[in-house]
Amino acid sequence: MLLNFLSLMSSTRSLWPVFILLLTACDNSPSQKPSRKPTTPLVETVSASYHSVSIKQTITGTLQAIRTVTIINQVPGLLTALPVYPGDRVKHGQTLVQLDDALLKSEVEKAKASLNQAKVDYRRLKDLAPRNLASESEVAQAQTLNEIAKADLNLKQTELSHSQIKAPFTGVISQRLVEPGDVIPLHSHLLTLIDTSSLKAEIRLSELLLPLIKTGNQVDISIDALGEQKFKGLIQRIYPVIDESTRQGTIEVTLNPVPDGALAGQFCRVTIYAQSKSRLMIPYDTVRHDKQGAYVFAFINNQAKRINISTGFQHENLIEVLDGLADQQQIISKGLFGLKDGMSVKLISLPSTKG
Repeated sequence: MLLNFLSLMSSTRSLWPVFILLLTACDNSPSQKPSRKPTTPLVETVSASYHSVSIKQTITGTLQAIRTVTIINQVPGLLTALPVYPGDRVKHGQTLVQLDDALLKSEVEKAKASLNQAKVDYRRLKDLAPRNLASESEVAQAQTLNEIAKADLNLKQTELSHSQIKAPFTGVISQRLVEPGDVIPLHSHLLTLIDTSSLKAEIRLSELLLPLIKTGNQVDISIDALGEQKFKGLIQRIYPVIDESTRQGTIEVTLNPVPDGALAGQFCRVTIYAQSKSRLMIPYDTVRHDKQGAYVFAFINNQAKRINISTGFQHENLIEVLDGLADQQQIISKGLFGLKDGMSVKLISLPSTKG
């Protein structure tokens, strides 16, 4: 019996590799997974539409005096009197600065004496000329010297007048930079005088808003230091140049009358009201941005089509479209994630005519 069993094992040994390969093939057979077709994105749309929009924009600025003058001496000399201090209110024509004028007065007296002598010489030669006791050239020379003496006197009198400086307008002293006893070089900054009869602020405004305002328009001005109260101001002037880097222009607004407590240098907020204008608007959150700029996805023939646009003002949750879209053109408002240009989409809502 043992011999029969060994013979059987020997006869079947050659079949084992085949049997093992069959088992391995059965174990490694790929599982059959059902294939999935890509789903079509579901989207909702809105329509670009025109809205009558009145723009209100608040811009920060700094209050400034309506006029600021630097008081500078036109002659050098010893400062003998400076009776005003910062905060002092001065009247037009009031003396602000007095320089030592003793030497200048002497120069004036000398010029007067020279002029008197020139006049005498000229009259004497003029009287002698008809009797041929003086030549015409001598008379002409005397006349010239007389005119020179007049001019020299005027020069000395002008220099004397410059030793005293008076207020060019009614205002407030804001700076005092020298003291009596100082020897003042020519053209030194002595005082600063400001006109606070009204205050102004220069603010920057987008070039898109500038055509919608004009001089004389009323604005609201609030001053942080005075609380939440608003004061009325006016657009005084619009500067004719646009900053090419910021695309903003400068406007000047004035505050008149000046409320109690308002001072030059205070922080202020200016609210500008631009005239109402019909603008093509779309929801702000429909706009996407990349290196090429702003764009939206339009819904065209059940496809998402990229359209590059130029945008303008944002008003609440809407933004103006300056270029790229037409009135009532459908754009995708929901389902934007993962969208690509030309991708098939499925609309799940009726087009809306509201922006």
